[in-house]
Amino acid sequence: MKQTILNNMIILTVIAVLVSAVFTTTAVYTMFNNKLREELENSADFFMDLLDAGYNLDELLESDAVAEYKTRITLIAENGEVLFDNQADIREMENHLHREEVREALTKGSSQSARRSRTLGRETFYYAVRLDSGQILRFAVTTESIIFTLYRLLTLIGIMLVAVITAAFLLGEKMAEGIITPINNLDLDNPLQNDVYEEITPLLTRIHRQNLAIKDQIQRLQAQQEDFIALTNNMAEGLIVVDRAAKIITINTSALNLFGESSSLSSDYIGRNILMLTRDIHLNQAVEKALRGDKAELVFTLNDKSYQVFADPVWEGSTIRGALVLFIDISSKYAVEQMRKEFAGNVSHELKTPLTAISSYAELIKDGIAKPQDIPEFAGHIYTETQRMIALVEDLLKLSRLDEKVELGPTEAINLLDVAAQAAQALKPLTDKHQIEIKVSGQSVSVPGNEAILFEMVYNLIDNAVKYSRDGGQVEVKVLERDNTPLLLVADQGIGIPREHQERVFERFYRVDKSHSKKTGGTGLGLSIVKHAALYHNAVVSLESEVDKGTTVTVEFKG
Repeated sequence: MKQTILNNMIILTVIAVLVSAVFTTTAVYTMFNNKLREELENSADFFMDLLDAGYNLDELLESDAVAEYKTRITLIAENGEVLFDNQADIREMENHLHREEVREALTKGSSQSARRSRTLGRETFYYAVRLDSGQILRFAVTTESIIFTLYRLLTLIGIMLVAVITAAFLLGEKMAEGIITPINNLDLDNPLQNDVYEEITPLLTRIHRQNLAIKDQIQRLQAQQEDFIALTNNMAEGLIVVDRAAKIITINTSALNLFGESSSLSSDYIGRNILMLTRDIHLNQAVEKALRGDKAELVFTLNDKSYQVFADPVWEGSTIRGALVLFIDISSKYAVEQMRKEFAGNVSHELKTPLTAISSYAELIKDGIAKPQDIPEFAGHIYTETQRMIALVEDLLKLSRLDEKVELGPTEAINLLDVAAQAAQALKPLTDKHQIEIKVSGQSVSVPGNEAILFEMVYNLIDNAVKYSRDGGQVEVKVLERDNTPLLLVADQGIGIPREHQERVFERFYRVDKSHSKKTGGTGLGLSIVKHAALYHNAVVSLESEVDKGTTVTVEFKG
């Protein structure tokens, strides 16, 4: 602004000087020319007065005074022939009949004219008067033209311009500084508190109103941003928003936790490429696809968890502004689906094995291939496999009912210690066979529930402990109450369960040692029934085991 003021001031000064110079020169030149014309007329009048006084024209023209006279005097005949000239050789002069001043003097008695020489840059003024004899007496004076006069004054004008521009610059800089300083010192945050030029008060008022509007808008945007952050940070799903360059604009807490960055702040990743967060090729391809305008979907596995990922483009009109990536934890659903597939396969396998055996033995008998003495043995095998199938179907039906959480009978207060004793007694033939002692001890603790289901749960726990104990071992069953919470503990001194299998032993058909399971029999559903029976009674099952030392299963009834 300061430079603009200086420039404008200098330009105005230069224009003013030039205009003044032109007008002054023109005025002086006009005044000077008028003076010359007046002098020409006076010279003509003087000659005419001399002639009227009786002086001879020829004598006057031949006098020394006329010869030295600065004004040019020319005598011209009526036919235009030059008869006399005090400054030129008349023999070299052309006929003047067609000269403007001569023609007009012949008709009007007197005349004035001016002619300019562009080549010499000079201007000549003429005054002609007709004598009584009919001859024309012409007076002329030559002076510089106004253009030439201005040209000659250029140096002076240039010096004046330099001086004036210098003065204007120094003065303008000081004036501009005086104008600009108060403006530069304006407090734009509080514009109405400035004591400055009255002329800019309306501007300051507008700035004040604009500041209020901007402040209000910023507060609303901050509130919206805080609401958005609070909303996204409380989402269970991970959310990442990137711009067109795949740089992170927003990332919520769930997304940070998902990538193991729970100790980091979301602001640590703002402005960084999503590659800094994960280099998973499939995820980055999904983001790139979304940034091209297409939707992408994939299952993303990280840290033993599965996520359904949706990558969608963010449009503004017809322009892609970025992409939104949503991570939905489907680990449970994925695990259930995998278990369902495994369960279907296991059921098929568990049913196929006894059916194949039954079919084989039956076919031998049907075709008469079996010897008569072998038929009882084959019939025994068929019976065993049939019983195995019946047990499997019964266990599947039990699990199905427990899964559906339908009412399986009346709920009443059940003495857990009595149920444990009954289950131990029911397994006595098995324990006697393997010389295993079942020791039931504890308190008479009652829990609300279904007696048949509780019996099935305790029976399966003890049965499993017996089957995986060594012959001559001991299984200990305890019922107690801790902090008003009923507990059932079943401990054996058997082969134990490796740590990597402990989380899965309650799955359907899951067997740690399949060869051992074949020897001991069973459907592979016992512990799964235990888990579902516990859930039915709002109880939690936990397991502690050490290889070659034994296993302890605890059922905690939450009430």
